Amino acid sequence: MESGFKYERSPKLIELLELLKRISVSDKIMFGQQNAGHIGVTISETDGTESDCWNLCGKHPAVVGIDTLSFLGYEGKMNDLIKIVKNLHRQGCIISLSSHMPNFTLGGEEFYDYSPNNTDGDCAHRIMEGGDLNAKYLRFLDMIADFAERCVDLEGDPIPMIFRPFHEDNGNWFWWGKEYLPDLDYIELFRYTIDYLMYVKGVKNFAVCYSPNGPVESGLDYFARYPGDDVVDIMGLDYYHDHPHFGDGFFRKLQVSLDLLAQCAKLHEKIVALTETGYRSLETTGGYFEGLAPSGNANTTWFSDMLNAITGCDGIALCAYMLIWANFSDTQFWLPYEKDGFRHELCDDFVSFANDPHVIMAPVFDFEEVV
Repeated sequence: MESGFKYERSPKLIELLELLKRISVSDKIMFGQQNAGHIGVTISETDGTESDCWNLCGKHPAVVGIDTLSFLGYEGKMNDLIKIVKNLHRQGCIISLSSHMPNFTLGGEEFYDYSPNNTDGDCAHRIMEGGDLNAKYLRFLDMIADFAERCVDLEGDPIPMIFRPFHEDNGNWFWWGKEYLPDLDYIELFRYTIDYLMYVKGVKNFAVCYSPNGPVESGLDYFARYPGDDVVDIMGLDYYHDHPHFGDGFFRKLQVSLDLLAQCAKLHEKIVALTETGYRSLETTGGYFEGLAPSGNANTTWFSDMLNAITGCDGIALCAYMLIWANFSDTQFWLPYEKDGFRHELCDDFVSFANDPHVIMAPVFDFEEVV
């Protein structure tokens, strides 16, 4: 698993990477959801002990995503998030930390909470070493390092996590996107960030994930902004099913993408993950919905169809997990739910998906299968 990786790892991070490897070469895939432990439609406890997924099927997601947005109060608070991570880890969930970084040109000395989609001010170049915003950027990275150190298990050891910065970099909706940051400059920023966290701050409990937006059309396409084998553990991909309808070709494009990614990952001795995905209805007769529509969804067997697509392609051989986005409200949710007499039309399909022998839910740390 080392494959030239140049940073020191904690023993428990090495164990996590070996676990991911065992799962990735099985015929199974872990299910994950963003913010599942503290944000949801049906939960009353927001400390990582309850989830919409648990309330629907009696199981937590195997992988739970969190974000540095919670450091700034946008999706929680730092101290609360540390407690959430500890509780999720105790329940056998793997933690994935993404980072919707603020635009550091805003807010003066303070961090402007949600502004990754503000692409003004040449942020990416100004936060690099020698730039006028470098000190501010390093203060932000110091927060990440402090968080990594304070998230400890019952034995006092730092909890291993997947760290996923600068995602969807080949798009144009974040300030680190391709339109605002040339390929080589993006690679330099990514490597500088990981070097600072690992070397300067001594973080040893982060596995690093690179995750551009999909679909993947060629290896050259995927590797155009790839930071390098010595800083990346997981080759990820964010790929949503937008405007779903029968025969739109999404599942076939997903299979092609996973097959290509698996071929690349095998050569580079890396793990593959579908780091963001989901049913994004966007437009229905009932209104605009970023995730599932409350009713009238064109595909009510989406989770089963997704599983059939993933397990039906060669890419399953190296794909460790898939992660859908968060349940923010009853009009912006990605996982179906049941509440107050309402049962979403995809509930039955998701329960069937969660109980399928090819799907791994929490707890996952006792997985031993080797193929």
